[in-house]
Amino acid sequence: MTTILLFAVLPVLFLTSVASAGYFLLVLPSRWRLPYEESLALLASDDRDALERADRLLGQAVNEGPRGRALNRIRFAQAYVRAMLGTYEPARYGAAATVLDELIAAEGPTPDTAYLELWVQARLGNHDRVTDLYAEHHAVLDARPQSRRIAAVSHLQLAAGHWRRRETDGALHHFDRVRELGELTENIPPEVNDLQLVKGVQAVFDGRTDDAREAFGDARARSVEREMPTVQAELGLLVCDWADGDPAQLGEWLGRLAEQVEHWGEEDESAKEDRATAGRLRTGIAVLRLVALLREWLARPALSGAPTAADFDELRRRVDAVREADPELGDAALVDGLVRYYFALGQPEREQALAVLDDGTELAKGIMLPEVLDLMERERALGGEGDALSRYLTLVAELLDDPDRSEEDRAQFRRLKAKFTAFGDPGDLEEGVAVHQRAAPDDHRRRSQALRRRIELIVYPRIRDLPDDAPAKRALRELLADLDRASGVYAEGAEILHGAEQKLITTTGEILLPEEPEEPEELNDQEPA
Repeated sequence: MTTILLFAVLPVLFLTSVASAGYFLLVLPSRWRLPYEESLALLASDDRDALERADRLLGQAVNEGPRGRALNRIRFAQAYVRAMLGTYEPARYGAAATVLDELIAAEGPTPDTAYLELWVQARLGNHDRVTDLYAEHHAVLDARPQSRRIAAVSHLQLAAGHWRRRETDGALHHFDRVRELGELTENIPPEVNDLQLVKGVQAVFDGRTDDAREAFGDARARSVEREMPTVQAELGLLVCDWADGDPAQLGEWLGRLAEQVEHWGEEDESAKEDRATAGRLRTGIAVLRLVALLREWLARPALSGAPTAADFDELRRRVDAVREADPELGDAALVDGLVRYYFALGQPEREQALAVLDDGTELAKGIMLPEVLDLMERERALGGEGDALSRYLTLVAELLDDPDRSEEDRAQFRRLKAKFTAFGDPGDLEEGVAVHQRAAPDDHRRRSQALRRRIELIVYPRIRDLPDDAPAKRALRELLADLDRASGVYAEGAEILHGAEQKLITTTGEILLPEEPEEPEELNDQEPA
């Protein structure tokens, strides 16, 4: 009986086992394999409808309960198709990222999943995440050259953001990563090499000298590492030492930098941008060398005397260097003209200095300092000695026409006027007596004040270079004081005021024309009545 039962049950058990094995090995896998394989045929298409159908088929396959590696393959395909659908609907990129996160958590990163996640995060604009992913999985990503390009794009995007926010260190970090990746290096702006310099310049303007020195030092080290010229960084370091440095040493330093710029321009003749940079540096260094020379003079001991002929020769060389570097820059004329003006030994040299300053105002980048322009206007108003003679003769003619003057005063003024006839035409001076009304006492007081100012303007070009204790200056001060006193007591009699005015006019003529000795009879005639 037992044997009969065994022979009856064993075939049933065998058939059941075979059926179960067929169900689990053939029927169930076919329920997810068929939609999965059908979806794979659609993944190569760029058609949105085809991709949408592939996504639905993959979702159906997942719902059929695959396990293990089969499920991972389906989820990867699902992430891929959703990433492709992101082209039409950007929200799908986020769905693809979610699937990838689950997939990587389940099986760890593989070259395929790491690359797809890198691509999806780049599409989402998560550039920080892209750079972190590449740094974390570069061992598996380096097999795909395209992954380096994706990482380079993200580094460029991050660098641009730091640059816009003036975060120099961050920008340099990402630009350096781009160079290390060796992709898209042509998109690195040439100005990147100047970012540390920009940081240093900004620190200088903010008064943060230590930060500026650190930035320029980093820029110099960076240039040395990349075998590039260090002139700009060296110039920045010099600026940091400008306030407290020794002027002579600064001048020597600038001289060495000027030589480096000349060699730089010779070596980079093919690079237009480098030539322009070298030109700007040459101009800046030449101006600083010129100013350093003035600071060197200023640092000399008090009462050490005026600059020597050798000093002025060096000044001319440095002025010429500025003009050669930039002919349209007015700084050379500004320094040259003011130095000439300050150390002028007389009116001719002073006029030469004013001519230099005047030429500097007509340049494209000319002199614009209000103080200098005001100085030039004042000097033009004063005029030279020729203008002084014209003003003097005009004043004498007016006194000749004054009806309040006595005949004796008019004779004296005519003699004074005649003494200047040999020195040229006095100009458009009116001849003959004009009609004047007699002035009230208050008018005479104001007239005396105006006369004082006119006399000062007339004699200034002649006596401005004389020492304060010179006889001409001392006599003029005494006579002006007499005029003030006479004007104050005019009510006591016009004769006192007229006498003071006559003495002042006569002495002014002697200052302007001291080489004409007077005859004894003329001296007698000049004695006041």
